[in-house]
Amino acid sequence: MILRCMQYYLQKMLYAKIVSSNGSAKKKGRAWGSKKKKNNKHLPHGGGRRKQKNSAHDVGQLCMMGVPTKPIIRKSDIMSKRKYSIHKVAGARLTAKELEQLAMAWNGYINRCCKISLRAFAANHGIAYETWRREYNRGAVHKTIRNGNRWIYAEYDLDKALDSRNQGKANMGTKMKLTIGMAILFRHLVLKLKKSPYDARQSIIKAFPNKDVPCLKTFYNHIEAGDMGVFHGQTPYHPGRRRKPKATAHEAKTVPGRRQIKDRPAAAQEAKELGHYEMDTVISKRGSHGGLLVMLDRCSRRYIIEHLNHINQDEVINAIRKMKARNALPVIRSVTTDNGCEFLSQKRLDKVFKAETYYTRAYASYEKGAIENCNRFVRRWYPKGTDFNNLTRREIKQLEDWINTIHRESLNGDTAYAYDSRLAQTA
Repeated sequence: MILRCMQYYLQKMLYAKIVSSNGSAKKKGRAWGSKKKKNNKHLPHGGGRRKQKNSAHDVGQLCMMGVPTKPIIRKSDIMSKRKYSIHKVAGARLTAKELEQLAMAWNGYINRCCKISLRAFAANHGIAYETWRREYNRGAVHKTIRNGNRWIYAEYDLDKALDSRNQGKANMGTKMKLTIGMAILFRHLVLKLKKSPYDARQSIIKAFPNKDVPCLKTFYNHIEAGDMGVFHGQTPYHPGRRRKPKATAHEAKTVPGRRQIKDRPAAAQEAKELGHYEMDTVISKRGSHGGLLVMLDRCSRRYIIEHLNHINQDEVINAIRKMKARNALPVIRSVTTDNGCEFLSQKRLDKVFKAETYYTRAYASYEKGAIENCNRFVRRWYPKGTDFNNLTRREIKQLEDWINTIHRESLNGDTAYAYDSRLAQTA
């Protein structure tokens, strides 16, 4: 009992001290010798003492003693009491189940001919007015009709609203220029017909004349992304590390008396007229004796193939005669070849071509790079290790037609057949 009385008096004394320090209890009189307070009525706040709020330390002491205190309400606490949130995506706040319940309630009002507005319906169901207005516009069966001062609303179709929402989400963002049809055709051309991305794009332009076909860079971006069925490395040529050429102490020796590539006429060097050819051979696998004799027009890039039973001079001469017999070489002005053993006889080549033959420098076959590049087209279908003696004449003709129908960037997107025929008509 004594302890309780002491605790009560201590609490009372502490409370009186806190209240007096905060100025809540005014003294009626003033002590002897104290100065008179100044009149502060001229101050902006109207004079008098301002009540000071309880500090956090004092409030904590009051709470420990059990004295009731008024809670401090902050602005952040007031804002947190909002019962709604802002969503940027239309209709994201309402789930499918909630939409179904709202549809049943709204259609029930309409079927009972109840006079209710969109705003009143939203207030009754605890949702924002704009949210329900958007949902109603998506699923309204017909337009709202005005009859005097009254609006006649339509029923709400949930399936129509969901279809409208899905269609809106599908239209978000920039539309792709590459359509599904273009992607399917591109995959077929690259993987099945072994065309390059540039050649495949030119074929797509002809297949879709009324549509805007994206640029070549866009196709390569889709290849890197792997979303078109063609992946990096499945194209005919993908970038790799370029080998550094070996430095030679001196230039390789050539056979004396041969015409060098530097002696070619300017017309053959510029490649602006038909009849200037490059010649090479594509050999079979090791252990086989056959191969292909190939020739290329430097101007039109037309590629000519003839089968060789053996890689020797006699077979080369016979193959050239076969080309001329089927009118594959209508005009011959010059021929450039390398220093292979099958092309050693310059006089025999001049005689069968009825034109001058020129040779590249030794170990410099890149000087006739046009035909070397076309030889890679042959390797797309028949890689190294193929025995060309097993090929039929029909298969060789198909390979020749396939190469000559490739769209080439050097011909401004045209094919060798089309470019050759156009130049032949103008000549």
